[in-house]
Amino acid sequence: MKIPQNTIAKGKPEAIRKLILDSLCILECVGVPLGDLTPRRLEKMAMSFLALCSMTIDKSWAESASVSEGHILRTRQIISYINSHFEEKISSGSYDDIRRKDLIRLTGMGLVVKSANNPEADTNDGTRGYGVESKFSSLIRTYGTKQWDEQLESFEIDEDYIAKFNSDRTLEKLTVTLEPGVQINLDPGPHNLIQKAIVEEFLPRFGYDAKVLYISDTSEKKMHNYTDSMVSLGLNIEDRGMLPDIVAFSERKQWLYLIEAVHSSNPLNAERCIELQRTVLKSCPHDVIFVTAFLTKTDFAKWSFQIAWETEVWLAETPDHMIHFNGDKFFGPHKPTDRA
Repeated sequence: MKIPQNTIAKGKPEAIRKLILDSLCILECVGVPLGDLTPRRLEKMAMSFLALCSMTIDKSWAESASVSEGHILRTRQIISYINSHFEEKISSGSYDDIRRKDLIRLTGMGLVVKSANNPEADTNDGTRGYGVESKFSSLIRTYGTKQWDEQLESFEIDEDYIAKFNSDRTLEKLTVTLEPGVQINLDPGPHNLIQKAIVEEFLPRFGYDAKVLYISDTSEKKMHNYTDSMVSLGLNIEDRGMLPDIVAFSERKQWLYLIEAVHSSNPLNAERCIELQRTVLKSCPHDVIFVTAFLTKTDFAKWSFQIAWETEVWLAETPDHMIHFNGDKFFGPHKPTDRA
């Protein structure tokens, strides 16, 4: 996902968090634009969707409800459902946010439909209800089963909505060249400026011909996601939320690079490195280089106290230099001409 998964539904019980993340995965798979939304807005969209599916932590997706079965909720009922099942305390007075912010993209794509019980109701009519469209519901019920991929492939996605949604943002994209003949587009913003710098400035200097196998936050996920290569290197990628922003591998050195681009969160601290070693890297035989990248020294200063030992720091504003958090491994004198 475009937003790091570990920023979504923080503090909630793991069962609720997993249900929210699964629902966002479903929405992402059918093309719902998610990359420009904050973690909290993603969470509220997911919970509104789950309410319309009549999902709880005790149900399987095969039990998901649809409008054709009469499961229709008004906006205040959606809030009540969320508060009852997902440990929220959303004010009933914020019912208009459900329609204007949390369901607008789902209704725009026809994934959620307005109440069939009162189709002539005014837009602001409090009796208007919403439900999950029947064909979409059929797809949802296969999530987590062997039928999911096949059903998803045949599901008709509203490409026209997606094209119109993206049309006014196309010129703003950051184009990044991963390798000769392979380019991807990143959404604009400080985080992706760091990712672009990592690919085009850091890896050519310090990557020993490393190939980018994964990069987050892109508009064209399939172009850069070399799943088979990552699996062959022994990476456990079942939970993509655990992956750092960029994964690259140098055949020449047999080094694996795990790189995090930090603008506002998630440096490679000790806890994160330990978790990566216990999950993603538990079967990986290659030497691993952990790198946290920042745009400037000022940005680095905000997070320097969190950086884990035995890792590296790189700053885009001074691309020819590295900061080593590695004790005496690099200890020794430098000639005056060596100093920048």
